[in-house]
Amino acid sequence: MADVLVDTDGFVDHLRGARELRPGRHRLHYSVVTRAELFAGTSATELVATLLAPFRELPVDRAVAERAGRVVRESAVRLPDALIAATAIEHGLGLVTRNRKDFARIRGVRLRTL
Repeated sequence: MADVLVDTDGFVDHLRGARELRPGRHRLHYSVVTRAELFAGTSATELVATLLAPFRELPVDRAVAERAGRVVRESAVRLPDALIAATAIEHGLGLVTRNRKDFARIRGVRLRTL
């Protein structure tokens, strides 16, 4: 069973009914940045909290923050995406995202599918 980090768009797709996220072939993790983005994007906070509950939340610590700074400087991606990418890299996780174009520019990111 592989561990992967799910980008915010994977949870948005789930909330819209386009994709079902559930533990199975992969152990799913998410960045605390994803929590912030989801809570910023909806007033259905109980629904978001329930969706995230079964998965492991990973924090932005010093190593993630420093790597994210380098990612922004080197790849010119937005800071939230850099923080999510840095979280995946620092924890040795593949990244599941629909935004492959931007994340593919980031050195060290391993893009995965569910």
